[in-house]
Amino acid sequence: MTVLLSVEQISKSYPGVKALQDVSFTVEAGTVHAVMGENGAGKSTLMQIIAGAHPPTSGRLVFDGQELLLSGTKDAARKGISIVFQELMLAPNMTVAENIFLGAEPRMARVLVDRGVLIAQARAAMERLGIALDPDTRLGDLTIAQQQLIEICKALIHEPRLLILDEPTSSLSEADSLTLFKVVHDLRARGVTILYISHRMREVFDNCDAVTVLRDGKHVRTTRLADTSPEEVVRLMVGRDLAEVRRIRPENAEQPIVLSVQGLGDGRRYQDVTFALRRGEIVGLAGLVGAGRSEVAMGIFGAPPPTSGTIAMEGKPVNVARPRDAMKLGIGLVPEDRKDQGLVLGMGVGSNLSLAALGLGGISNAGFIRPGEESQMIDGYVERFKIKTPTVEQLVGLLSGGNQQKVVLAKWLASKPRVLIVDEPTRGVDVGTKAEIYALMRELARDGLAILVISSDLPEVLTISDRILVMRAGRLAGEISFDDATEERIMSLAALEHADPAHPEIKPTGFVS
Repeated sequence: MTVLLSVEQISKSYPGVKALQDVSFTVEAGTVHAVMGENGAGKSTLMQIIAGAHPPTSGRLVFDGQELLLSGTKDAARKGISIVFQELMLAPNMTVAENIFLGAEPRMARVLVDRGVLIAQARAAMERLGIALDPDTRLGDLTIAQQQLIEICKALIHEPRLLILDEPTSSLSEADSLTLFKVVHDLRARGVTILYISHRMREVFDNCDAVTVLRDGKHVRTTRLADTSPEEVVRLMVGRDLAEVRRIRPENAEQPIVLSVQGLGDGRRYQDVTFALRRGEIVGLAGLVGAGRSEVAMGIFGAPPPTSGTIAMEGKPVNVARPRDAMKLGIGLVPEDRKDQGLVLGMGVGSNLSLAALGLGGISNAGFIRPGEESQMIDGYVERFKIKTPTVEQLVGLLSGGNQQKVVLAKWLASKPRVLIVDEPTRGVDVGTKAEIYALMRELARDGLAILVISSDLPEVLTISDRILVMRAGRLAGEISFDDATEERIMSLAALEHADPAHPEIKPTGFVS
């Protein structure tokens, strides 16, 4: 086949960090080419270089037989290369249509934006992805998953010859992911070449033709997927064999209830939500995107608080009017969107890591930080979570997405919570770190922490959960025990108006006494 892109001896250095070292490989035209590696392996850095966002320190790119010299992402788009970044690059206060055509608006007489054409073309672009949204909807009112699909629409309007997708399914449901894969297959059939970055082994082997593996900024191997296996790719990524991640049956003895919610609602996005978390258990919260899972989590955390229902800690009603109230009660929340809600990107790794613990008595007293104890705590969590950073003063916004996720998790564990709510715990996290996070959550549960895990990844929900709650259209549709949990049964409750009568063990959920 014809080679569309040649990466030749590409290196990229930042102060104190060699992100890429002499990376070379080729991408064949009309294929879906996966790029895989652990967090910090250099995948996103390389994609940003190919898309014109950053110049390489050394080396060159050859695109369709010509050396590729780029002055920016707009220049790359003009030459046929578009990218969908892992972190969304959208304007929340603008409409969906305005975001899709941002910088490329259809105009009348080359001056005024032609609103009619803008709306019609935006609607057509969304229909191509199966998105049923009003083009005049404010983007900030959409879910993260919907925003992800709009970002892809934005890239496709340039009719690229090479489309780069950086973790495109990290915040998508199974149904939305299937829609994306259909688009990927259609684009490949039309001759579009796709560079596909993902940590999800199954979707790579199901949808890609070849894979390039990076490790520690270096090229390890490029091979056709038909000639390798998931186990071999994992070994190439991490340089070692991974322990098998298995479902672990929960302990039979029931522990005391730590957190319970009764009739929780906000009058719009969720209502009449009732469940309880016991000491030392991991409860999964599943459902389709838009079912209200994240909104319930934010309500329990007081951001914003629910308008109806009650929250109790160890049987005692509590008032959670704001996040600070939840933190004082021992409730921590790892949010879905780490960039906007979980981190202060302009602060250092260490400052972010200790942020939730300030004022809770661990490393401060009467408003004064104890620097020695803070430094010791930060170093301990950086080592425990294997956070790849040159120093703890490094701006957290410069870390890879997976290392940022580790910082958010460490930040909340540093606050010593009794209840930890984790929304999409392994979004953008590599297979090695994913296994480490699962093991860590089990360890925390054994130590008595009650954990609520929200995830769009059904295998993840099944792997980590002692029992599973399923939401549909803002309400709890049912509860599934460990023994009865399957992907099909979760989806039955998440998508169907009535539970499958063939499985009476799937019961409507209610207050757990």
